[in-house]
Amino acid sequence: MEQRRVRLARTTGRQVVRAAAMLTADLRPLPELVVVGVKRGGTTSVFRALEQHPAMCPLVPSARRLPLRENMKGVHYFDTNGHRSARWYRSHFPTGIARRVRARRAGAAFAAEASPYYFFHPLAAGRAAEALPDRTVFVVMLRDPVERTVSHWAEQTRNGVEHLSLVDALDAEPGRLGDDADRLTVGAIEASHAHEQQSYAAQSFYAASLRRWFDAVGRDRVVVLFAEDYNRDPAATIDRIVTAIGVPAVAAAPSEHRNAAARSGALDAALDEQLTERFRSDVDEVAELLGVEPPWPRFTRSSPTPNRPMTPR
Repeated sequence: MEQRRVRLARTTGRQVVRAAAMLTADLRPLPELVVVGVKRGGTTSVFRALEQHPAMCPLVPSARRLPLRENMKGVHYFDTNGHRSARWYRSHFPTGIARRVRARRAGAAFAAEASPYYFFHPLAAGRAAEALPDRTVFVVMLRDPVERTVSHWAEQTRNGVEHLSLVDALDAEPGRLGDDADRLTVGAIEASHAHEQQSYAAQSFYAASLRRWFDAVGRDRVVVLFAEDYNRDPAATIDRIVTAIGVPAVAAAPSEHRNAAARSGALDAALDEQLTERFRSDVDEVAELLGVEPPWPRFTRSSPTPNRPMTPR
């Protein structure tokens, strides 16, 4: 009963704050930074690490204003909340006054959101290009596609919404997805659970989504990073992100990996090899697009130095 009262209080509080924030939406600048994915690619860890930067303003409402466990991370305006108004989206960001106060204290101020389905959703890049100013920078966190696929399935299994084995879920994926990507694109449906949550392999083919984002917002506004690099040196990754939006880097606080799951035993050697070959040509395309080889040893037979510039072929 007590938990239900707390949940009701939180929901009511959010609704009241959202209504008030929408009334002042015109006073709320759009974000300088949007982390667009990939799902299970470290977006939550990166966002929570960015929160440690003194210049970052929390989304509205913040955990300081309402009894929330932590600050809001994502708005999902460009994917599953695409039917919402522009005022609704603006209502999630701090006012210009709040930013100026933060800038006086910290020397700079910025706002950000992280919604990892943006990368894969067929309309998100176009919607973002239309709605956001040229100053907004987009961050993509890529992860070894085999590891991302297994992690995505493990998350859904852990949450009790996936009951198939990894092999069976991969076999079922094409039938589950059907033509939902096309239907989302033409507006026949507003959302698809299968496209967002059961696209274990599909979301690990990165090249097409990268091209979509590059074409929509411009290559120079997309910062592509690797989850493996963040795991190895979180501070360097955060420094690259804040520098891209013109904010000074600061000494980073100790970071932690968020939403981590125990390594699943579902990936045996045979399935590992099968998935590696399945994604190999796409990884080659990603390398060509970025001009560097991703730090994914299973795709590089010679085990090169991570992120080394590619040599002309």
